[in-house]
Amino acid sequence: MDHNVLETRSADILTKYYNNEIDSFLNACHEDVLWIGPAEKQVIRTRKALVDAFSKENHKLEFVLSDLDVFSVGLTENSCEVMMFFTVDTIWPDSSVGRVDQRIQLTWVSENGEDKIKLCHISNAIAYDDRDSIYPVHYEEIYKENVLAGEKRTKRVIINGVDKSLIYLDWSWIAYAESSGSHCVIYTIDGTFESVQSLRVLEKRYKDMFVRCHENYLVNPEYVSRISRYRFELTNGKAIPISEKNYTAVKTKLTNIK
Repeated sequence: MDHNVLETRSADILTKYYNNEIDSFLNACHEDVLWIGPAEKQVIRTRKALVDAFSKENHKLEFVLSDLDVFSVGLTENSCEVMMFFTVDTIWPDSSVGRVDQRIQLTWVSENGEDKIKLCHISNAIAYDDRDSIYPVHYEEIYKENVLAGEKRTKRVIINGVDKSLIYLDWSWIAYAESSGSHCVIYTIDGTFESVQSLRVLEKRYKDMFVRCHENYLVNPEYVSRISRYRFELTNGKAIPISEKNYTAVKTKLTNIK
C-alpha cells in the first residue's frame, strides 16, 4: 500500500465530506465498513447501512475545515491507519457558528487490488487544561464554562483573506462591508479585513445578519443610528448610501429588525 497516496486520498475525501459532497467517502468504503461517529449511539455497520443513513440526512448546515494535519501508520502489508487532526466550524442556518477540534481515524485495507475504508472513527478532541497530564480531571469545568454557557456557538462571520487565511470575525464587531471589485472589505471596530469573496457571496451566506442597502454596501443594522433619505448614518459617524430603488424596502426591513 502506498501510504502517501492514501494520505492524499483521505485528505481529499475529508475536504469533500465537509463540503457536503459525501459520495467520494461512501464510494471508498468497504462493504463491511464500521462507522463510529463522535456522538453517542452513532455506530453504523456495513456500507449499505451507511448509504441508507446518509440518504435520510436533510440539513442546511455548512462547514469550514482548517488546520488539517494528516499522517499514516502501517499495520500490515495490506492495511494502514490514516489519522487526520483538524478544526471544523459548523455554520447553522441562523448564521451562528460552533467550533470543535476533531480527529478522524481511517483504517484502509487492500483487497483484490483495491484500497477500501474498513473503519471510520470520528471523535472530538476535548479542550485541554494545563493542570492535567493524562486524564481530563478538569473537563467538567471546561464543559460548564464553554459549552453550557454558550461560548462555543456564537454569531461569527468566516471569510477567506487575501493571504489565503481564514478569518473569524465576531458579527457584533462588524459595522459594514464594502465591495472592492471582485473582493470585499469588512470594517469592524477593531480594524479592516479584506476578503477574496465578493459582497454577493457574503450577503448570501449571512443574509440574516446584514442589510443590503446599495450594490456596494452591506450594513450591520446594530450600527445604524439614523436613516434619512437615501443614506444610513452609523454610530461611528460613517454615512452609507442607500440606492433610490431600494430605499423603501430597506427602511421597512430596518424598522422590522429594530
